[in-house]
Amino acid sequence: MYSAVIIDDEEDAIQLLVELLSNFTTVKIKVVGTAGKLEDGLKLIKSTEPDVVFLDIDMPEENGMGIYNHFKDPGFKIVFVTAFQQYAIDAVNNSAFGYLLKPVNIIHLQEMLQRLSKQLKHEQKQVEIEERFTPFCTADIVGTSIILDVENGFLVENTRNIEYCYANQAYSGVALLSRREIIVSKPLKYLQELLPEKLFYRVHKSYLINVFFIRKFVKGTESYIILRSGTKIPVSVRISTHISKDLKKMLLG
Repeated sequence: MYSAVIIDDEEDAIQLLVELLSNFTTVKIKVVGTAGKLEDGLKLIKSTEPDVVFLDIDMPEENGMGIYNHFKDPGFKIVFVTAFQQYAIDAVNNSAFGYLLKPVNIIHLQEMLQRLSKQLKHEQKQVEIEERFTPFCTADIVGTSIILDVENGFLVENTRNIEYCYANQAYSGVALLSRREIIVSKPLKYLQELLPEKLFYRVHKSYLINVFFIRKFVKGTESYIILRSGTKIPVSVRISTHISKDLKKMLLG
């Protein structure tokens, strides 16, 4: 069951939405609080930490869009409920999850909640994956010194300092933790064979990553990995189907 807060200056609108959410929707939503003003609603949000906030835009004293002045990156979904369609469209363009027009239509509400449930389940799954890998990603890495061929000779680098490698036409790029990059006069396949297979994983035809620097994996139409530095690395469709299993085997030995 998900939790919700409703903020609206019209009591009738609040009661209607509470009734619909409590008795007429297939996705279970518990209304943990209601408020007639944004100021009171902000206190409710902080004390109850809801999954979703249904928020009127056109309210006295402060416009509902003002919520973004208090939550730059909300940990909850915002659904604007308004009688003015243009307000609603503007709200969605400003990163709201969606909108409902007053008076709330039960069919539109059901569709909204189905989308909400799907999104929240997906995000929860990503959190579980991240928590599963975090203990391993923060472990000390035992590295090995390797020789990297460069244009004017070679460099000696320890593998624990390499975050990822990428294809650069007939050459390769090596990204280090220092944010320095080395251009190696060898293809990515050469680096894959050179680097320890228990430490580096080919997630894409153009990318080879150090598994101990993985922070998060996001599976979708275009799957990707976020490294500890914040770098976003694409994951091929083929790899995305079994990456979790592969990484568990590598990290757990």
